[in-house]
Amino acid sequence: MNATTQVIIARLPKKPILAPVDIAAAYGLATCSSILADIKTGKIEVNSVGGKYLISHEAAEAYIAANEYKAQEGTLKK
Repeated sequence: MNATTQVIIARLPKKPILAPVDIAAAYGLATCSSILADIKTGKIEVNSVGGKYLISHEAAEAYIAANEYKAQEGTLKK
């Protein structure tokens, strides 16, 4: 896990159940539309109660780790 991913996870609220807005805020996003899109495509494990999405802290961490940017090293052709 790279340092950026660790910082994003550290920004999550220290509570067991999170909302999409909590994850968006950890990423520094103004809206949670991209998080909601990932929920609708199944990229985040959620429970829905009364029309609201509830996300476990562990599922949020797994989602953030799964979306970690991994640079691919290579050589440039001249």
